[in-house]
Amino acid sequence: MFFLIGFGWHVAASFAFVLAILSPNWLTVQTVPSLGSFQIQRGVFYVCDLVAQNSTFTTTRCASIIGVDSSLISTGRWNYNFAISSAAIAIGCAGLSIIVLWLSGIYFNVRKKNSCTTCFLLSICLLLLLTFCASFVVWILLISETLTMGYSVDRSIFNWPMWLAVGATGGYLMALLTMLFSFCAVVCHGRKEDRSLNYAANKF
Repeated sequence: MFFLIGFGWHVAASFAFVLAILSPNWLTVQTVPSLGSFQIQRGVFYVCDLVAQNSTFTTTRCASIIGVDSSLISTGRWNYNFAISSAAIAIGCAGLSIIVLWLSGIYFNVRKKNSCTTCFLLSICLLLLLTFCASFVVWILLISETLTMGYSVDRSIFNWPMWLAVGATGGYLMALLTMLFSFCAVVCHGRKEDRSLNYAANKF
């Protein structure tokens, strides 16, 4: 039961995290006066300039973080080290999420047929711990980059993808906790079975 709940939390968190990292507008900041007066929208993989805005739509010009544009670096609109680290960890976190989903499917199918299910479930818990930590580091790096660039950080600059990523981190934490409960339940059940077998053997 705990395993299924943890699996559900992980599926929801994975979907939310992938949706968040693919969105370009995690936060919006106003540039410092020396760079000119315009807004920058920052995502995990993109940095965008707000070109035009009215009541109906917003026009932005975006550049990829991974496909490095030296002109963007020279203007001081983003910090390369923080940006590339955040993007790399986000890709790693998404990859770990897929691996955990795959291993969880295998565990669900073989848990009643394999005597090594405890070790298998423990490996899932460890990978979930890494996934949780990675998702946490992604948005912490983005906030740290904003601070190092000299921009003030408050709730007004954060857009829905940032909050979705924070929620995904919470989802990964809930998945980890419920998977740990599942692991403890499997261990306790195994010990009870061992005691029952030992009692039956001693009785005869």
